[in-house]
Amino acid sequence: MQAVEVHSDEGGSRPRPVVLLTEDHEDTRQVYGLILRHFGFDVEEASTGEEAIEIARLRQPSLVLMDIGLPGLDGWQTGRILRADPRTTHILLIAFSARVDSTADLLGHATFDGYIRKPVSPRELAKRVGAYLELLA
Repeated sequence: MQAVEVHSDEGGSRPRPVVLLTEDHEDTRQVYGLILRHFGFDVEEASTGEEAIEIARLRQPSLVLMDIGLPGLDGWQTGRILRADPRTTHILLIAFSARVDSTADLLGHATFDGYIRKPVSPRELAKRVGAYLELLA
């Protein structure tokens, strides 16, 4: 893997974007978290929808990668709560799941700003997350 250049906010550079990775499977969360950090993203991790909401309100990430099949509040419910909250409505919500069907696609357009299908290669994940973050620039 080739790392991307990371800028801090020192000297007028843009700060590193914060990505909230919400995934209930610890091994999957660790692998994708490591990949994102390698490519220069500041990563927060959540294993439940409830935890994602709490972290999003506190840390104000630029983007949330949201697994759909979470225990408790699933990804759809969590996304709708984040979208409805004035403190988090501006955050990009990206569905991050292996689940693809027409219902998911229809619901995703109302809740999520985009979709990344798992599994995804490290370079493709970094490229896709970077492209979504460019929308904020």
